[in-house]
Amino acid sequence: MPEFEITRQIEAAVEAVWSVLHKFGDIHEWSGGVTTSNLTSEGPVTEEPTVSRSASMRGHLVIADISGYTQFLTDSELEHGDGVVADLLNAIVAAMAAPLAISGIEGDAIFMYGELSHEMSGQTVLESVELMYCAFKAALDTMVQNTTCQCNACVNISGLGLKIVMHCGEYSKQTIGGMTTLSGPDVIAVHRLLKNRIVEETGIADYFLVTDQCVSDLGVEKLVASWTPHTEEYEHIGVVAGYVSSLLDVWEYQKMQTEVKVRPEEAWSTLRAQTVAPPATVWDQIFDPLKRTEWIIVAESMETKEHLDGRVVPGTEFHCAHGGGVAVFTVLDMRPFTYGTVMVEFAEGSLVKYTYYLIPSGSGTRIVLQAAAPMASDGEPMPELSSADYLKAWEDMMEPNLASLTAITDELALAFAPAG
Repeated sequence: MPEFEITRQIEAAVEAVWSVLHKFGDIHEWSGGVTTSNLTSEGPVTEEPTVSRSASMRGHLVIADISGYTQFLTDSELEHGDGVVADLLNAIVAAMAAPLAISGIEGDAIFMYGELSHEMSGQTVLESVELMYCAFKAALDTMVQNTTCQCNACVNISGLGLKIVMHCGEYSKQTIGGMTTLSGPDVIAVHRLLKNRIVEETGIADYFLVTDQCVSDLGVEKLVASWTPHTEEYEHIGVVAGYVSSLLDVWEYQKMQTEVKVRPEEAWSTLRAQTVAPPATVWDQIFDPLKRTEWIIVAESMETKEHLDGRVVPGTEFHCAHGGGVAVFTVLDMRPFTYGTVMVEFAEGSLVKYTYYLIPSGSGTRIVLQAAAPMASDGEPMPELSSADYLKAWEDMMEPNLASLTAITDELALAFAPAG
């Protein structure tokens, strides 16, 4: 067959044409007699980008912004400076947890959002933000301690910080050219909040600003009562009031906490479960007092004592009423979304210490519940209660609760899974 060339002009982007043709393999493979084939594009693409918009939604709008960024890059070698900032942003992203999702990376900042319909407790939402700062600070401190490089970038690392602003309001998603962004007046407002007088008026450099609207939507009035009130005013937006806390104080508090957990080598009982929900959703069910009554089988009501400004912390007690009696669960240690350790009364006046480990597994969570053998109130072992009979009694009590917890978190995860 003689060689010849056929040329056709199609008024479409080369990517659009190829998306159809590639489904059938290379043209020369399915069109008889064709030995080679090429797609070329000349001139600008004439297609208008596809734009789609979602209905208005209400949720959290969060920006984590690295402070000192401009001076750091100006005074640093570009190849090292960019690498440092990228590593810090990656640490923040890695620590980000539900209900938050990334809207975009904006230079030295990460813009995130989360729908209020996720029904997480206000404490869990605030902890998800504080956790990102702790990841940032851990990465920053590691860089400072471990670097031996004397370039300007490495010497100036300690001058970087992180400020986080959080607002609650309405937004809509719009997709342009395959990229999803958020829009709306509240989106503008949260970005404006980065320009403020917080450092000048409070002296807090690494801060967490939560607006009044967020405090109300999340129901965390007691939790922020000890924070510093702050007000800003912006053209076209008006007065925005809120509360400020020191993220450095959160980091120092976390470092001071004594680690209390039941390790595999000391476990008397080990139970496991799997849920499709992320760790933050499971955590919220375990440590929200109201939600505990939904999955603890015998619970009729739940009261809490020894809150710190309304926040569940080590030392908090859950008093669970059931069958005419009251079981007391005491929180010993909490590392949000990773593990939590609790002590509860058991048989013959004994106490059992147990730890929930929340291990990310694919898009869900593997729950490992490890309990130490029963002990007396003074911490002395009670070997007579470590028998197979008492072990069975313990696991018969805990297994239904774990199954109920898993069922509830599975249901929540499926209810709020992204459509499509």
